[in-house]
Amino acid sequence: MKAIVWIISLIALVCACAIIFAGPGTKFGLWDYSTGLSMMFKAARPISIIDGVVSLSPIFTAAGLAVVAGIVSFFMGARKTGVFAIMTAMMAAGAGSIPMKMRDLVSANPFIHEITTDFSDPPPIIAAADLPRKNPAEYRGADNVRDLEQTVSEAQQEAFPDIQAALIPGTVDENAELVTHILNSMDMEILNNAPTDDGWLIEAAYTSRWFGFVDDFVVRLRQDGAQTRVDVRSKSRVGGSDLGANARRTQAFYENLKAATS
Repeated sequence: MKAIVWIISLIALVCACAIIFAGPGTKFGLWDYSTGLSMMFKAARPISIIDGVVSLSPIFTAAGLAVVAGIVSFFMGARKTGVFAIMTAMMAAGAGSIPMKMRDLVSANPFIHEITTDFSDPPPIIAAADLPRKNPAEYRGADNVRDLEQTVSEAQQEAFPDIQAALIPGTVDENAELVTHILNSMDMEILNNAPTDDGWLIEAAYTSRWFGFVDDFVVRLRQDGAQTRVDVRSKSRVGGSDLGANARRTQAFYENLKAATS
């Protein structure tokens, strides 16, 4: 009996590790991001067992069996084995919730990986244009969104109508320093920070902690009378859907900007 409990527990542990280490393995170059994501979803996605009538998720099935095995072990007096089984079940259930949350975010957001506040003249990606990337540096707002009869720009405007350029008091030069401080506080790396012919352009990059995904974040400042117009563009370098990450980052930036200038 102990052997069966250990086997079930180890299966749950392996499934959990496949999800937990999918991100760090991608971040440190052991495999590409598509392999990392595949590891996660294969461990959690339900598999058809009986001609599509019954489907079971490997990690949640293993977690459930580990709980049962742990309880049985306690009744049989094998406390250490029971504790191990329960712990692996909890670990598997926690890890399995991650791809499920990602799946929910995919469903809750349009299948896009780019956000901007200026659709006709978006802030350009210059410093990071030639860095490793699968999504082109140029704005692709006219592209059709997967599974939607909308373009990227149309989908953004419908899903995130609050994301718009901001007007703040002061000159471009004064606000360039403020924006740089905000970007640094948001854990972004500044790639370029310089005046342009019509204002100021600050290019930054955000690297996600788990998978190491890199998103470009560009802030353009232009003088508008006594105020400064602040436009933003945020774009993922890889992937079809950003799970709403670029929109959330842009919203957070404008919230920080508003707090700093109010």
